[in-house]
Amino acid sequence: MVMCIKLLSILVSSLLFVAPSYAAFTTTNANNIHSAVLGASYNYLVRPAELTNVYLEFVIFSINSVDMKSQTISLSGWLTIKWQDDRLTWTPASYGDIDMIFTAPSKIWKPEIIVENSVAGMEIIGPDNMLFQIKSTGEVRWDPPGLYDVHCEMDVTYFPFDYQTCYLQVTSWVYDTNKVNLTRATDYVNTEDYNENGEWVLYSNSVTETSRTEEGETFSTVNFVLTLKRRSGYYLSQIIFPILVISFLTNITFLLPTDSGEKISFILTVLLSLAVLLTLIGDSMPTTSRHISILSVYLSIVLSLSGIVILVTVLNLRLFLKAKQKEVPNWLKKFTTAILVPCSCQSPKAGEDSAKVEPFIKEKSNAVSVIDFEGEKVDVVENNKLKNKTLKRRSRRKEEFEKSPDTVERDPDFPYLCRDISGMLDWFFFHLFNLFNVILTIIFMAILAAGSQPK
Repeated sequence: MVMCIKLLSILVSSLLFVAPSYAAFTTTNANNIHSAVLGASYNYLVRPAELTNVYLEFVIFSINSVDMKSQTISLSGWLTIKWQDDRLTWTPASYGDIDMIFTAPSKIWKPEIIVENSVAGMEIIGPDNMLFQIKSTGEVRWDPPGLYDVHCEMDVTYFPFDYQTCYLQVTSWVYDTNKVNLTRATDYVNTEDYNENGEWVLYSNSVTETSRTEEGETFSTVNFVLTLKRRSGYYLSQIIFPILVISFLTNITFLLPTDSGEKISFILTVLLSLAVLLTLIGDSMPTTSRHISILSVYLSIVLSLSGIVILVTVLNLRLFLKAKQKEVPNWLKKFTTAILVPCSCQSPKAGEDSAKVEPFIKEKSNAVSVIDFEGEKVDVVENNKLKNKTLKRRSRRKEEFEKSPDTVERDPDFPYLCRDISGMLDWFFFHLFNLFNVILTIIFMAILAAGSQPK
């Protein structure tokens, strides 16, 4: 019995020796730490060392907006700022194994840093009520959250297949590099808590260190670099596709019949549509001449082509409605013979065939004549008893028929009238502008799709 009691006591003693002891947190021990390290001897205006290294990390939460017009980007996240202050050390074993305390910013020294490219105001980072975390080793950690509205120079050359590179520049405000040196804690931006944006993809990120010099003093800067890629699906359906459709509708003007009277109204409607699209795109672009959108250049060229189409259409209408159909300028005759006729696959006899529609007159007798007006036979009885109304009606029909281009006697050497040349010009310019438009579109779309590369 005695032997069993001895063995049990030895076992309990060994377990107590091996098992770690965990002291419970007490406010007394925490207050003692605050009194010991943050007593009257601590001056929060004095930096911890001759050269204090401050390590920065940016944790991004979301990209709130990218304003192309004002060239700004809005980010949500927080900065993780760490530095070493050897005055804030203690032995945890002496204070109930407490190895961490929290304190207010007004109690200890902190680096004065700002966001240099902020557009919302140049203020010192961090609210006054954000607690600091202090470890027993003297390491201080500060995680001030914020909504950062910063300037970002937009390159819209390859819009909407563009990449944008934006910076969050954190700079030491009071202390130069001989006193406080800002250093990156990691080589990348922390994206563990990042929420995807509907318009932009966070393509890549990095962290760089630079410096700026003012009045002989050098201040350190940490740049958090974000490369964004635009999601182009929306712009393909809402901008690119309508532009391509309207640009090709311009050439449909040449297919409209001249007699319809709708050529000018149609091309003016297309021109106004292009002008509206150009205005919409221009309103979303930054007002700068450093970067010009290729899409805007393409749209301007298409708009200019529409103006040329209007000019060609007006001149062609004048040619079609010309009173003297046989009076064709010499230069137009040469152009028709050399280019229009071969391109339209017509032979010179085509004009002669159209001239064969002439009134066929046969005299049956001295009293009656049969006149064929466009296939309709009309008996004209030479009788003085015909009513004046009937004679006037038939006389008017005869005058209208004689004014018809089909009744004009054609020149055997150049059997084309102005209205014939007008039709061939419509055919020629339709194919010419279509070819030019296709080549122009392929070149510009290829440049947009292949030219955009991240910086």
